[in-house]
Amino acid sequence: MHSVYQRVNNLSAFLSTCLFTLAALITATTFVLQPTSEVASKGNSLAVEHGVIQQRRVGYYGRVHDTVDLNFNVTADLSPIFHWNTKQLFVYITADYDHDSAAKGGRKIIDNRVVIWDRIIRDKESAKLNLVKQRAKYPLRDYSKSWDNALPAHYTLHYDVMPYVGILTSGTAGQTTNPVKFPNKKGKSKTW
Repeated sequence: MHSVYQRVNNLSAFLSTCLFTLAALITATTFVLQPTSEVASKGNSLAVEHGVIQQRRVGYYGRVHDTVDLNFNVTADLSPIFHWNTKQLFVYITADYDHDSAAKGGRKIIDNRVVIWDRIIRDKESAKLNLVKQRAKYPLRDYSKSWDNALPAHYTLHYDVMPYVGILTSGTAGQTTNPVKFPNKKGKSKTW
């Protein structure tokens, strides 16, 4: 006869095999249920307005940097991305720009990408974004400390899908149609 410990061991091994098989099947469905870029960006719009460039003391040592405050409008419906395995969405807006430092004898720095706003969306009802004159959560600050030679920026609305079980997927849900120039005027200095 089998002892109680052997029966418990056989039962737990069978149940854990069933659970891992179920988790593997759920993970396989994340490849099938990935949203296409057409679904994610259908009817979405993103518009950005630059404010003024301000000099601020930033960081531990209080170095002076030029920062750009900006406002944006977003209209996006991300509810088609939600399905039974979606736990939450991480939505963020990036500014992509080039900084031409060749004028100062340097080289052209390409592919600067800065996050200016983010949000976590936990349910399908909150996935419809309609933000008007929303202020950027993080002001733009360039490594060169100045925006004198910055080229116009493209702004993109990104999302990351975080499932209950499976792989993380990401995509874009909208972009500005034309590059947006940085302002020339400077405002008053501020200290953070």
